[in-house]
Amino acid sequence: MSAQDTPTQLLDAAQGLVQERGYNAFSYKDLEVAVGIRTASIHYHFSGKADLGEAVMLRYLERLEAELGRIDSRSRTGWGTLKAFIEMYRKTERAGAVCLCGSLASDQETLPAPIQLLVTAYIQRSEAWAAETIRVGVKSGEFGFAGRPVEAARTLVASLQGGLILARAQGGSRVIDDIQRLFEGLLKSA
Repeated sequence: MSAQDTPTQLLDAAQGLVQERGYNAFSYKDLEVAVGIRTASIHYHFSGKADLGEAVMLRYLERLEAELGRIDSRSRTGWGTLKAFIEMYRKTERAGAVCLCGSLASDQETLPAPIQLLVTAYIQRSEAWAAETIRVGVKSGEFGFAGRPVEAARTLVASLQGGLILARAQGGSRVIDDIQRLFEGLLKSA
């Protein structure tokens, strides 16, 4: 394994462990087994679990920004934009996972402060982006929604995050499909 690949492999493994078990339920020993390198080598790349967790969350936030940019550049309608956003969660649901951010949020009070801030930033960015999409859709007349876009966006993000947890608890049920249908009706109603 080249030294260049090791940090990425560690980030991938740590993300998977957090999504599977939670931040407080994995250790560098788990990474040693997952990646196949000694704990001392892990410390070479990430001095401590807080540094690793911060790097994982930073990368996740960067990926969110990139995906939102792709969605904005491809979608032609407000509903198409929101459907593409919901699809991000559907892919996670199909994998039987929960959102990294949702998993970390369940440990929020015990997380190092930098990770707490990144979790909050992820949620706020998701909500702000969805609220702007809804606001534009209402303004253009595509959505007949009469409520506040920020409240609809917050409810959408909370529903998607919670939906992933329910889908996992129910053995892979298709909760995200139900959320999509519900929001389509809510936003298109007059």
